[in-house]
Amino acid sequence: MRNPPREELLEVVGCEIGKRPTQAPTMDDLGPHLLGVRRQSDSITLRFSPEVLATLKAFVEVERECCAGIGWTVSEGPDVALRIEAGPAQLDAFAAMLKTEDIEDAR
Repeated sequence: MRNPPREELLEVVGCEIGKRPTQAPTMDDLGPHLLGVRRQSDSITLRFSPEVLATLKAFVEVERECCAGIGWTVSEGPDVALRIEAGPAQLDAFAAMLKTEDIEDAR
């Protein structure tokens, strides 16, 4: 299966990457703390270890600016979670951008 170029994925997501500060946290910063990914029909939920909460909140703050058409919700608890709400094509693009094959599909 072909993995589209990043620019193509960003276009599908509707992200204005120019609005993103260069020093802002990225998924690469969050990746080592990723505990699980669950894909649903209207969202993707990413679970993280609690020590990454501050970085996750900073990431989401920036994403709300550059990808304003996407829903970004952080939940705190024993595990920290990020729920990304978007349309099916956008969620497919997010899934392709995640560097994991371990996505639980609950659609």
